Amino acid sequence: MARRCAKRVSLRGSALFKLTSPARLAHILCISPGQLAYLVRNAEANYLVRTDRKTGRLIEEPKALLKQVHARVAKLLQQIETPDYLHSGVRQRSYVTNASQHGAKDSAVKLDIKKFFPSVRAAAVYSFFHELMEYPADVASRMTRLLTIGGHLPTGGNASCILSFWAYKPMFDEIAELAVAKSCAFTLYVDDMTISGRFASRSMQQAARQIVGRHRLRAHKNKVFVPNQPRVVTGVAVTVRGLELPNRRAKAIDDATQVVTHTADGSAKLALLPVLIGRVSEAAEIDPAWNGRKTAAVNLRRTLTGRIATASRPGGGEPPA
Repeated sequence: MARRCAKRVSLRGSALFKLTSPARLAHILCISPGQLAYLVRNAEANYLVRTDRKTGRLIEEPKALLKQVHARVAKLLQQIETPDYLHSGVRQRSYVTNASQHGAKDSAVKLDIKKFFPSVRAAAVYSFFHELMEYPADVASRMTRLLTIGGHLPTGGNASCILSFWAYKPMFDEIAELAVAKSCAFTLYVDDMTISGRFASRSMQQAARQIVGRHRLRAHKNKVFVPNQPRVVTGVAVTVRGLELPNRRAKAIDDATQVVTHTADGSAKLALLPVLIGRVSEAAEIDPAWNGRKTAAVNLRRTLTGRIATASRPGGGEPPA
């Protein structure tokens, strides 16, 4: 039986709306009043802060109990109705659906916000809960303490993605209105903004940058595309032929395939396959033409798993590559 999608609710219909006491806040967050008091009092100490080895970025990840709170807030925020232009933190939407809203026949402009989560101020989070969600000051302050670190959203917080939208919804709405006024399409994926249409221009991009600046944020990675020019939107190549996998990602798949192909040992080959399968599965979501390579990789994993299982039995011998 097909699983039904949870019905989305209005902001005023959310379980998070108008929590008027710390006790009520604790109840909705599924923690005790004592745990709430502890987390508020020791919010900064309830994070694991580390530097990502690959990107060099600072990762601020909540510890177990606080992570549970962030996950609960994220779940409840994701149930609230959002504008059609938002594709991040929304069920059944993704970076692929975001890119699919744009074509390559028209011009387009892109921009995003520099160091977005570290730039989302605690004051903006407080304003969302105090003014839009109608929390009294003491409850809004507690919620802000739970969801921010060092005066900003944590880079590794479960709720940061969807909460960043709500904290700056007025700004994103204004940019959406700018696009609609010129009959252009506007989409948002976290902080990645794309505007496409006949009248998408550098001047529109500049107007969007000014809106971002008024909210004390900084736009960067600004790009302009002329009609029929391929463009990469949230990791997807948008071309006149449709959505395609960007060359960089296609090369990564080819490189991973070569490594698997030239690995003789069956167990070592099997250990390499999850990365390859993950990449071709993502590619197939963008372009169905990759489904064949996905199926081949999955079948190879199934075959190797069977051979290794057989070889592990008494008298089975070494599994062939």
